[in-house]
Amino acid sequence: IHGAIDQLKQTAQAFSNAGKPARFIIYYAGHGIPDERAKTAYLLPTDGNATNTAVAYSLETLYGELGRLPAESIVLFLDACFSDAQRESGGQMLASARGIAIKTRTAEPIGPMVVFSAAQGDETAFPYHDQKHGLFTYHLLRKLQETKGNATLAELSSYLKTEVNTQSVVINKKAQTPTVTPSPTAQGWQEWTLTQ
Repeated sequence: IHGAIDQLKQTAQAFSNAGKPARFIIYYAGHGIPDERAKTAYLLPTDGNATNTAVAYSLETLYGELGRLPAESIVLFLDACFSDAQRESGGQMLASARGIAIKTRTAEPIGPMVVFSAAQGDETAFPYHDQKHGLFTYHLLRKLQETKGNATLAELSSYLKTEVNTQSVVINKKAQTPTVTPSPTAQGWQEWTLTQ
């Protein structure tokens, strides 16, 4: 993750130096974990240990690093949840036998950034086994395929909230509510598309 962020910085700087601000679309699918004490959220690398946040990547740090890029726009898709729930086991807790989910403090994006998250608060980001994807990823890819990427972020947001939550209630018997969080400086984000 650190290497990928460094590459993004180099790319953004190269485009900026050429007078062409870059536009980034970033996608992450995997585990998110909470720090139970600080109530902060982390991305867990595939070789990381879910009981040790020192090997994870802070969501707050990610937002800070991306938000400082000299970029025109940044759209971040996160198919992960940060409630200590494990997707593969259908929502069973990773580190806890308490049977409760942990609600983390919400990190705020900065700069020209809009963040699409697969689930809100203490919800689980469920799989869609029949389609071999996360439920959020499946519907994201379906909408992008149908529109060839020309849907506005407002249209994409509305579609994902409706379709993912409806399917989750039917398939999983639990809500999964995608959220969209724009930074305060992401002006006119509702009209952005992924092909502009």
